[in-house]
Amino acid sequence: MENIPILEGISPDEVEQMRVCFGVREERFRADTVIYDISEGRGELGLLTAGSAVIQRIDRQGGRTILEHLPTGSVFGEMLMFENVAGDSITVVAAEHLTRRCEKACTHHSRLVENMFHIMTGKAAALSERVEVLSRRSIREKLLCYFGLQTGGDDCGSFHLPFTLSALADY
Repeated sequence: MENIPILEGISPDEVEQMRVCFGVREERFRADTVIYDISEGRGELGLLTAGSAVIQRIDRQGGRTILEHLPTGSVFGEMLMFENVAGDSITVVAAEHLTRRCEKACTHHSRLVENMFHIMTGKAAALSERVEVLSRRSIREKLLCYFGLQTGGDDCGSFHLPFTLSALADY
């Protein structure tokens, strides 16, 4: 549970207290398993403690679009999802769920909320970057923009591509 942004500044003892307060449920998922479906509207928050997942949209014709890559430490849930205006299926594929609020409003819960705001800010920035990539006219321009964002604008920089090539095409 170390190096997970939403738990930053919260001690291991406080994390254990929150597990009880929130009624944490831990689950393991195999690759390509749907772990969260936005249409179910469960009001839960998921935390990836290991592995990674993707948020994907499947349109009515069966076309898949990867909306976001979620590495270890990512949070997902209904309030952090994309608006589903077209009625397509939006799911998180491959996590651990935190449910309910604590009635005691402990300091570590306040810190958790503060961390959540930081995460939401990061998601807004990532969405802005995605719009920047998608606004490019050609596939070549989109790829160069995406790669540039991944290297932080450093032309000589290297980076880890979080997708397979086919998943990058879906993204």
